Amino acid sequence: MLKRPPSALFFGSDEFSVICCNRLLKATRDGILSRLEIVTPPDNPRTKVPEVPLKAFARKYDIPLHIAPPKSLVGWTPPSQFDLGVVVSFGYFLPASLIRSFPLAALNVHPSLLPRYRGAAPIQHTILNGDTETGVSIMELHEEKFDAGRIYHQSKMSIGRLPFYKDLHDQLATQGAEDLVTTISNFDEYKIKAWAQDLTQVSHARKISKTMAAVNFQTMDQQSLFTLHRAIGYKIPLYCQFREKRVQLHDLCIPTTDLVQFLPQSDPGTIVYNKNVDIDTIFVMCADTWIGVKTVKVQGKREQNGAGFNNGYQLGSTDRFDTGE
Repeated sequence: MLKRPPSALFFGSDEFSVICCNRLLKATRDGILSRLEIVTPPDNPRTKVPEVPLKAFARKYDIPLHIAPPKSLVGWTPPSQFDLGVVVSFGYFLPASLIRSFPLAALNVHPSLLPRYRGAAPIQHTILNGDTETGVSIMELHEEKFDAGRIYHQSKMSIGRLPFYKDLHDQLATQGAEDLVTTISNFDEYKIKAWAQDLTQVSHARKISKTMAAVNFQTMDQQSLFTLHRAIGYKIPLYCQFREKRVQLHDLCIPTTDLVQFLPQSDPGTIVYNKNVDIDTIFVMCADTWIGVKTVKVQGKREQNGAGFNNGYQLGSTDRFDTGE
């Protein structure tokens, strides 16, 4: 049992980790932590923005920053001694020797009610499966498996109707950040009460691949398509083919019954633009009914709304979106 505020080394990368780390920065200023430093993956020159958001956050607030070696932390040691490790969306597996180097624990914030949705994409799978409840788990890292450690704290959260990834992401990150500080502030109490995960209830949330965003209007109904958009579209836009070019579909919507009655029954993939129905939206026929697409991005072109797309390509009765490739 420490008689002083613990020091923490924070491992992270993305916006979810930024929200959690920002809360720990406030906790440091409030005296809950004595010291906070950050570890991020190295820059990736193959991405549009090479550095991860947490690196920019560390630089902005002048937090000591350490860059992990590429791909693995085997053989890597912390820059100095820390009481606590905190891992949020880091992407590396921490080896047992590193986990054991933290006298208190190495904690993780995971946006699901573990053991449900172990894995890389719990928020997306929560939406894809139509769950009405989710939550956040604060757990200790397991020395052999991802997301398998004892749970220190869980918060449940009801999900509103038709959630979108970004909204649910921000809600869970904010809740997780608060739960993390609560756990650290009452660490001994939570560690004593920590419980093992029920292995009979384990499910997995596999990583979302780009191929999952390929749209087949012949087989996908409106609700399936809209659910897929809400779950993965923020990070990986849905796509299809138009005149032998890839088209990304942004900002999908469900047309009202009043609008649908003005749209003719057509073959799946058919594209209709009618400024008298909606000046900014094109409508595409799914396997069962119409879905609205407010903006599209044709390969090599800028993103444009329905009116711009119609005017640029002079849509005709034979134009359709084909299956993404």
